[in-house]
Order: sequence, then structure tokens, then C-alpha cells
Amino acid sequence: MAAQADFWGEIAPASIRTPVSLLREQASLLGKRTNYLLEARVETSAAYGDFTHRLVLVAPALSDYEYELLKTRHGIDLYPVFDAKTSKQMDDEDEFTEWLRERLSSPQTRRVVENLLAMANS
Repeated sequence: MAAQADFWGEIAPASIRTPVSLLREQASLLGKRTNYLLEARVETSAAYGDFTHRLVLVAPALSDYEYELLKTRHGIDLYPVFDAKTSKQMDDEDEFTEWLRERLSSPQTRRVVENLLAMANS
């Protein structure tokens, strides 16, 4: 019996940080920064060839209240990534990282986090 031929060639994961890994990194930091009064998680879904990632704030002390902070989508090629709310396009890891930094440190995000912390501390 002849051995099976393998036509797949060399397979290696992409050498760039994926959008979901960057979101998960940032999500993991929020709990530590807030003594776990607030947490963040990334929820991923796939439909019609696109991946959608939601960064959700969770306040365990407030009956697990959830707040969707941001939502992104991209295809199988990882980049470009689109802000699902504004359709802003980020063409590569650097642009996505800068956009994410701006969103997470924005006055609007700070207001949401501070308000949730105030309620969780009550």
C-alpha cells in the first residue's frame, strides 16, 4: 500500500499579533487595575466570513452588569480591522494598536470605568 502524499506544504501560524490577542491582553489588565471590581472579556463570533470581537466591561458587584466598550470585525486575513460602530479601518497591527490605545484611554472610557467603579464601591 502506498503512503499518503501530503500536499499541504509548510504550515506555520501568522507571525503578527492578531486583533483578538491584543484585545484579550488589554482585557486581562483591567481586573488588576481595579482590584477586580471591574473585569473585561472578549467575546468572539463568526458569520459570513467575518470575525467580530466585542470588548465587554463586567461589574461583578453590580449583578454582573455588562457594558460593550467596543466592537471590531475583520476577515480571515486579520487586517484590515474595522470599528464596527464607525466603520473606521485599521490596515495593520500598528494602526489597530494605536486605535485601541486611543479608545481605552479616552475621556468617554474613563468616565464609564470611573462611574462603574463608584457604583461597585457603594
